[in-house]
Amino acid sequence: MKIVGINGSPRKNGNTHFLLKKAIVASKIEKKKIIHLADYDIQPCNACGKCWETKKCLIDDDLEKVINEIADSDAVVIGSPVYYGTISAQLKAFIDRSGELLGARGYPLKGKIGGAISVARRWGHLTTWTMILVYLMEMRMILPGTGWNAATGMKPNDAKKDYEGVERAEELGVAIGNLCRTLSKK
Repeated sequence: MKIVGINGSPRKNGNTHFLLKKAIVASKIEKKKIIHLADYDIQPCNACGKCWETKKCLIDDDLEKVINEIADSDAVVIGSPVYYGTISAQLKAFIDRSGELLGARGYPLKGKIGGAISVARRWGHLTTWTMILVYLMEMRMILPGTGWNAATGMKPNDAKKDYEGVERAEELGVAIGNLCRTLSKK
């Protein structure tokens, strides 16, 4: 089995990455990978609609590399910091483009396990978390019920001090791992 974390933060080793790592390790899934969207050139969607005709995006960037990684996984956990009350620009571009393209391709993530994590300084946890969950549900993924997977932090390492947030991330990972193992037996 394989689990992939999508880090929507421009900070590769910040609070979002820390919580994603906690969730992924807690899953006890053998193959693990974290993709930092900051390492990829993913442009915003221009709403041309060609993906629905050709099953390909006309924008030539790194989107397909990330799609291939998640399509080859059993579980995906997406994390984002809160910027002005919602997901980061990096994650927004990824969701807009991959959502349309994967929809056009018949939802190849259907039946995979998904999870969401948000990190905020003060407010916006719920909106960010919900944005990610809506994407995962639109992709027809299975979401384990693990409560509100969010933490509070602004500066690097702040999320480590949010013990409940760390616990929620680990609980998410355990639930994803258990669900993956249960479904693989069927």
